[in-house]
Amino acid sequence: MPACIAVLRLVCADQRDRAAFAACLSTEVVAMEVDGGLEWCVEAERASDLRAVLNTSLRSLIAADEVLHRPPRS
Repeated sequence: MPACIAVLRLVCADQRDRAAFAACLSTEVVAMEVDGGLEWCVEAERASDLRAVLNTSLRSLIAADEVLHRPPRS
């Protein structure tokens, strides 16, 4: 059993957005749908490894959000 565990929870009302956010991390961790949002459980043996996985996951979520919600081009 890993020594370090973190849970990411994202509340997102739009089903299309939820699917996109779940897909952006699908190669790293499996998203669980919970109460109108998503939850990811991230595990690692050491805290430094957990930090690295969380950083990568958060960057992926930020990139997906920027694609989904960027302002229209003029």
